[in-house]
Amino acid sequence: MTNDLQEIKAHHDALPGPSATAVTMAKDRLTAEVAAERGPHIRSAKQRLLLRAVAVGLAATVGAVAFLVGTDGGETPASAAELLQKAATTADREQQPLPGQFVYVSRQDQSFVAYMSRSLRSDYIQEVDRAAWIPAADPGGALIRSTYGERRALTGRLPTDLPTPGTVEVQRYGRCAVGVFPATSAENLPADPDQLLARVRADAEAAVRNERPDPRTAPLSEEQIRQSIESTVAARLALLAENPFPGPGLRAAVLGALSKMPTATMRTDLTDPAGRQGVGASIRYQGLEGWERTELIFEPGTYRFLGWRKLIEPPGGGPEVLRYATAVLETKVVDAMPKIPAGASEAMTC
Repeated sequence: MTNDLQEIKAHHDALPGPSATAVTMAKDRLTAEVAAERGPHIRSAKQRLLLRAVAVGLAATVGAVAFLVGTDGGETPASAAELLQKAATTADREQQPLPGQFVYVSRQDQSFVAYMSRSLRSDYIQEVDRAAWIPAADPGGALIRSTYGERRALTGRLPTDLPTPGTVEVQRYGRCAVGVFPATSAENLPADPDQLLARVRADAEAAVRNERPDPRTAPLSEEQIRQSIESTVAARLALLAENPFPGPGLRAAVLGALSKMPTATMRTDLTDPAGRQGVGASIRYQGLEGWERTELIFEPGTYRFLGWRKLIEPPGGGPEVLRYATAVLETKVVDAMPKIPAGASEAMTC
């Protein structure tokens, strides 16, 4: 019995956050064990990858269900490869919903917005709190509730013709919700890291070599083609990793494949948009706007996915610019989702 109580306490201590739900669950389990001890001795666990690294927006809505992850109690990983391998092990232990269940996700999003009108040019950061209910058997039937938060001006003044903080929008997912879900379907991807990496690289090579060059520029050399392929591979894997619920076994494969990327570097000084300290892997690659860097942030010890940030290095130099950031606050399996309101808008299609 003592060992059981110690195991429950360790499980409780390792829970994310902890959220109020997690605290209540752990306390209830502990109370039940104590009561059982005092009573009778009865004891009872692709739309194809994506087409280029398009401007998908906030890609991590569908959250990982990471209740039974535990902690290894070890030291901070010595490299990004080791961190990503540990995160893959954690992801492989994630609880998966049954076909009739739903994944509930609560997250905080921050996105860079370049606003232009006839009278105003403004850059600002928009905060949005999102709750999503995703059917395990049909992610396309998800319901998303977005609550607009603060806007922080970077240049110019804030526009006045946009939703005010506190405005709530309810949206159905549909085939592709731009700015909320990634434009990718992962059901046909292999759940083995080496096979996944090979598939991604083959698709990236086909995309790069089949791309029509600008007739005004010289054709790419083989070395430039190789570099473009590797950047495309990194961009695609990073975008898959930002979505923490691509399917049973696949998330672990994505993180395992990323651990083999030479551009991944270790970070121990990261903070997610919710202010939680974490360790992370930084993946750098050539994107549509110049060099991009995706930072995947994990909880120290458990290596549970906390969130991610994407930054752009301006082509002309200067400080990096934050494009997107997400903090995954809570994920859990539920048996129902709210009814879709009659006026809920359909998601934008790809």
